Amino acid sequence: MTSIARTRERFLDFRSRLYGRHDLTAVDDHLPPDFSSHSANVRPLLEAARSSGGRHVDVRPAYKEFVKTFYVGLPDLRPVRQEVMVEDEGLMAMTRWEATHTGVFFGVPATGKVLHFSTADRYRLQDGLLVEHWDVVDAQEAWLALGIVVRSGAGEV
Repeated sequence: MTSIARTRERFLDFRSRLYGRHDLTAVDDHLPPDFSSHSANVRPLLEAARSSGGRHVDVRPAYKEFVKTFYVGLPDLRPVRQEVMVEDEGLMAMTRWEATHTGVFFGVPATGKVLHFSTADRYRLQDGLLVEHWDVVDAQEAWLALGIVVRSGAGEV
């Protein structure tokens, strides 16, 4: 198996364990203590952990708290389409997700609706670990289904 194939399989293992099996030890196995994320959803949690614990604090518990919000609100979250590209010291995952909204998620009580959203996640790799993260999340379809966003009528500006 090539190093690219190993990296891809390792990443798919991370995602499968974290979201499919709700195995939070995947965070410890795949992220270093000083993991960094530029995601608008994740970064504030990691920064709060760093500010309360000093420069060398392990931010993985804060990342686990972020993931737990999915376990509560979207416990059956799964990728329905996932493309993973590996090059040099980077990895890109384009994912279409599906989940049933059975618990509070981003402050919205359970609706029982099936939600869809897409993510583009970019990771910097070092020594086999996911050390830095950027993402773009397209959740408009999910927000429309939940009524958080209302589509304007034709011709409205």
